[in-house]
Amino acid sequence: MTNRIRMTVLATHAEGSPNLYLMFVEATDLQYNEEQRYDMALARAEDEGYRAPMIAFDQNDAAAGMLRHAAEFMEGKTDEV
Repeated sequence: MTNRIRMTVLATHAEGSPNLYLMFVEATDLQYNEEQRYDMALARAEDEGYRAPMIAFDQNDAAAGMLRHAAEFMEGKTDEV
């Protein structure tokens, strides 16, 4: 049985600018525990034309929480850094 996991990859797109690629990956408990979801997300981003440097994180990683805060900061909804 697999779990549907929300993933984000911070990468460079074909034009060379930074971008966020959002996706779901399907991973078994074993794949999740062995952190293979990151490799799956990075491979998928590469298949979609994204380039290194790349870093992947899922909905449970600290980066996901910071992403929500970063969106508020970038939109001017908060001045907290």
